[in-house]
Amino acid sequence: MLISQTLETPRLILRPISARDLLFFWRLVGNEDVRRFLGGPVPWTQRFARFRSYLSLPAGVGVWIVQTRQNRKQVGLIELSPHKDGEDYEMSYQFHPKWWGRGFAREAAACVIQHSLSGPRLDRIIAETRSANHASCQLLEHLKMVELKRLQRFGAEQVIFATQNSGAHRNSSMDEDG
Repeated sequence: MLISQTLETPRLILRPISARDLLFFWRLVGNEDVRRFLGGPVPWTQRFARFRSYLSLPAGVGVWIVQTRQNRKQVGLIELSPHKDGEDYEMSYQFHPKWWGRGFAREAAACVIQHSLSGPRLDRIIAETRSANHASCQLLEHLKMVELKRLQRFGAEQVIFATQNSGAHRNSSMDEDG
């Protein structure tokens, strides 16, 4: 499976992040509303370094810019990367508030899940969110992800959700050629 390939839905295009996305990324990670449950806005002194790290990702990590199919407006970002537990892959997402409430995050996340679980590499994807982030919890439940556990991390209660995908072969050494 090529983790960094372009993906499409009826309304969205998910494409690998590129240098042309710097301004959108800068604004997204600096937005207080977007980052309310993610530790706050990324300080402006760290944004460029974080962006550069996304441009040179290791094999097995994907970051997609989500844009509308109709007018190619950038609406969000989705990442699929190894989770802190060292066993699973985690999907995370950030969408600009201007585009909230239109179902774009749900549509893009469903696309990444379907793409990622369609091959033999992963048998599940997890997502970790603050329990106080009700919108994110609802989105993950709508995607049929189930709560695995709650824990304290980053100074707050976190909920870890997981997909259910039986029958797939597990291999956590996913790479881009697979």
